[in-house]
Amino acid sequence: MSDIFQATAQQEYQRSAAQLKGSKDANGALKKSYERYDNLIAKSFDESTTKPACKAGCAFCCYYKVEARAHEVLLVKEYISKQFSAEKTAAVLERVAANAAIIRTLTPEQHLTTNLQCALLENNQCSVYPVRPFRCRNFHSTDAQACEASFNDPANMEIATGMIEDVAILADAHTQGFEAATEQTGRDNRIYDFTTALLEAFTDEQSLKRYQRGKKTFQQAIEINS
Repeated sequence: MSDIFQATAQQEYQRSAAQLKGSKDANGALKKSYERYDNLIAKSFDESTTKPACKAGCAFCCYYKVEARAHEVLLVKEYISKQFSAEKTAAVLERVAANAAIIRTLTPEQHLTTNLQCALLENNQCSVYPVRPFRCRNFHSTDAQACEASFNDPANMEIATGMIEDVAILADAHTQGFEAATEQTGRDNRIYDFTTALLEAFTDEQSLKRYQRGKKTFQQAIEINS
């Protein structure tokens, strides 16, 4: 690992671990971590001679398989509960349930090569953008045409959409720093399929309590074996 990776991961670990101590859930610390992440990546993009092709309204990546930690899913659930109307929440959950049903019929390999529109995508924009998981934040592309080609041929894993190396290193380091802090403070650090976990977060009121007790948060969601 490079020195910048280790330094970035260690710094985020120390900050997040301090903020997580004494807290029942991870929402406050995760929101602060996202703020630091956004500032870090914005600065890295500014300093890079290569620029991302990503822009508002380009949503090819919002059809990809998404994995997330329990704290990320629970923060999205909190955001939806606070920001969405009851009618909008019901519509979103209907789409989440429909996607979850499809995902359960797929093998992990099939899921990886199947286009499935994220239930949170509205008018080609992420409806929970401020609290989107690290996996979504970390993705960027330097080639929009390659993204479109990958979308049109999802089974072709040879299509390279391109990433800015320095940005990718910092993004991964920051993410790993926060994840190490959650694990060190005794929280569920398992990786879940985002869609099935989000559905369970809404349908099982005990999921948050399990997380707060350091137990396995989601009992029915698909767990990803890393």
